[in-house]
Amino acid sequence: MKASADCKTQTALATKAHVSQSTVGRLRHGLVNPQSDTLQKICRALGISIANLLGESPANELGSLPDEPALEPAAKAGLLPLISWVKAGSFSGAIDLYQPGFAEHWVRKPPTPCGPKTFALRVEGMSMEPKYLEGETIYVDPDVAPTNGKDVVIRLDDRNEVTLKRLVIEGRRSYLKPLNRLWPEQIIEVPDNARVVGVVLGAWMDG
Repeated sequence: MKASADCKTQTALATKAHVSQSTVGRLRHGLVNPQSDTLQKICRALGISIANLLGESPANELGSLPDEPALEPAAKAGLLPLISWVKAGSFSGAIDLYQPGFAEHWVRKPPTPCGPKTFALRVEGMSMEPKYLEGETIYVDPDVAPTNGKDVVIRLDDRNEVTLKRLVIEGRRSYLKPLNRLWPEQIIEVPDNARVVGVVLGAWMDG
């Protein structure tokens, strides 16, 4: 960033790379492991290769990692990627939610059937209490249909923001509802620029 002509700040880099500023900040401070797609965007913005950024040879660039055999043991061991956090409150910025093969941590699969694309998120906030508590791990399955009454992770793609809410469908209109009755914003209509990332299978504390 210091050597760049137009990406010297987190805001400038995030804007040029089309990622959130929180993503850049979390990566700079080592709070998360980098995802291939995000690294590619950042490197394009900086005008360098991933190998140059990481000080590695081109053959070791992270862009090839999803096909590497080294990722197979985690799947065979019954583990799922814990890839980010989700705010149980208003929409908040988040790391790009899913890139196969990349994770902050690996956690055990939930004690319930789940699809091959299922991933885990950490809950922050109190709008979905008492069902989902802050610090719990929720398991999200993108292959489950988001029907009325399901708890969903929903994303605003143009702002790279996500939230956790109960989905309420009435006729042709859809709404998001918190489970905490004391939460000030009790129900909002699903924005036009929103999409459901996946349906929550449940929540478990993973220690």
